[in-house]
Amino acid sequence: MEIDFAKQLRGSLKVKELGLHIHFFDKIESTQDCALSMAQNDSPSGTVIIAEKQSAGRGRMGKKWISPKGGLWMSIILQPRFTSRKISLIQFIGALAVGDSILEMTGIVCTHKWPNDILIRGKKVCGILVDANFEGDKGGAVVVGIGLNANFSTQELFNSATLEGCSDVTTLRDEIKHDIALNDITKLIIEKLEHYYLLLEDGKTREIIESWKQGSEIFGQRVTVNDGNNVFNGRALDLDDSGALLITLADGSVKKILFGEVRVSYAV
Repeated sequence: MEIDFAKQLRGSLKVKELGLHIHFFDKIESTQDCALSMAQNDSPSGTVIIAEKQSAGRGRMGKKWISPKGGLWMSIILQPRFTSRKISLIQFIGALAVGDSILEMTGIVCTHKWPNDILIRGKKVCGILVDANFEGDKGGAVVVGIGLNANFSTQELFNSATLEGCSDVTTLRDEIKHDIALNDITKLIIEKLEHYYLLLEDGKTREIIESWKQGSEIFGQRVTVNDGNNVFNGRALDLDDSGALLITLADGSVKKILFGEVRVSYAV
């Protein structure tokens, strides 16, 4: 990553904690793995790791994340001052921060797909990954990873090694037909993530959930959820206070989904 990028970002951020310590890499295996290692070695809360390219980027459930030059590949170390019950909501504040930033810079309204995707016209433009080493009320470290497809075309992903679901992926360049200033959107995302993070620390759990729900088109739609062990079919009903997805099954019962992959059928 160019030195000017690093200097400009450090000098322009208006934050209290997030982004006070920033590490840049031209190429790294995974910003998430690097951040997890740094967290174990007592790197301060708010430390940011950004890479121009990743050679072994990863998403949820061990999926490969293609990370060419031109994207935003970033992980942030957090040491929450709240209990583990709120950790699952960090993926929601990540999605809100990214969606707000894209709207401010491009005018594009993104939507959210439970639990961690940001979509444009139904196609994934960004994913949020949360890894935690947290022991109940004893505290610990959480790493939130943000992978934003920005200044490259979707064709570059097709040309890379196999990428499952590539037809459901988009990039900001494909959507707005030009590149964006990566420095500017990185700055916005970090600042907005801190804003929502402070709300979470203040106990504004329901406010965060309702904000996320306003940006989602999943509720009322037919969904298929695979939690790795079972497949459930029903209608998306709501989120509970922990961010778990509630779906109504065919027999009228309500199933609480804590983890899994969701497929949405936008049929009446």
